[in-house]
Amino acid sequence: MSDINEQFSLETRRTLNAAPEKVFDAWMTREAWQAWIGPKGLRCEVPLLEPVVGGRFRIQMSIAKGITIPVAGIYREVERPSRIVFNWGRADEPARSTLISITLAVRDGKTEITLRHEGLESAASRDSHLQGWNDALDKLAAYLLTR
Repeated sequence: MSDINEQFSLETRRTLNAAPEKVFDAWMTREAWQAWIGPKGLRCEVPLLEPVVGGRFRIQMSIAKGITIPVAGIYREVERPSRIVFNWGRADEPARSTLISITLAVRDGKTEITLRHEGLESAASRDSHLQGWNDALDKLAAYLLTR
């Protein structure tokens, strides 16, 4: 049985004009992830990325002058090119970690990405994260068009 709070989970889907391998790889390298991760208007740095089961990542989201949000997690599943699962949360509050599942499937020669984010603490947090993930997926789509 999962200890994840289902009440405040979100799911979003997008069809991307790229093969699943290309979409998957955009999650697997520092340079690629750093190019598109995060909501519009935020600058993100990825100082640590170990995309293997048990590996860790760290993202520094710069939201304003001198203010950063440190995000960190651990990979639970990495199945190229169809699935990635990892914990996600503030690096300074590891007890409040959430769970993200990314599923990639071929649809009419393109890739449908389904992103599920579980265990958020409130409806406001869920809605804020949904906006952020939709922004990031817009940025991912644009990034893939340039590759």
